[in-house]
Amino acid sequence: MRRRMSGHRRPFLALGTIAASTLALSGCGDQTPSEVMFTSVDQCVAAGMDRQVCQAGYQDAMRAHLAVAPRFNGMAACEAEYGTGQCTEQPAGTVPNNSGGGGSFFVPFLAGYMMSSALNNIGDYYDYRRRQEQSGSYYGSTPIYRNRSGQTVTTTVRSGGDSVTVPSRQSVKPVNVNTRTVARQGFGGRSSFSFGG
Repeated sequence: MRRRMSGHRRPFLALGTIAASTLALSGCGDQTPSEVMFTSVDQCVAAGMDRQVCQAGYQDAMRAHLAVAPRFNGMAACEAEYGTGQCTEQPAGTVPNNSGGGGSFFVPFLAGYMMSSALNNIGDYYDYRRRQEQSGSYYGSTPIYRNRSGQTVTTTVRSGGDSVTVPSRQSVKPVNVNTRTVARQGFGGRSSFSFGG
């Protein structure tokens, strides 16, 4: 005798299989590391980043700031772009790779720095910085500024080999980052950096 299958019976999956599939697929979201912005080393550490990574990022941003910050011939021109009281004079001879002649110039204050959220330890940071340098970028972190309208901006400058090529007209572009932290004050009123010798 032959047993007939009723059309009402359908194969089914065990509830556990469905649950496991759902969990597996939920972990497939976009896990691309984002750029994060900080206004201080302490703020970076408080966000869960490694202290050495935060300090290295800050130091790189300071070096990059001195080399690539938007430069103005006068305080009024700088403040027209970045706001009253938001600029400082850089004396001649204090900036590396300064091809702008011997006189002083004016730059906006550094508002913070931006770096990858995927940097878990100082080894990761140095590997990331090495890859950045090979692709033509300056350092492992990027200095950021706030313009007169409150937008966070950064300069775009590329290096060519060992020498730094600074375009005569640097482009300043708005930063579009998925930030963990936001602040209005920045690093403070003074920036200084000396190169050891």
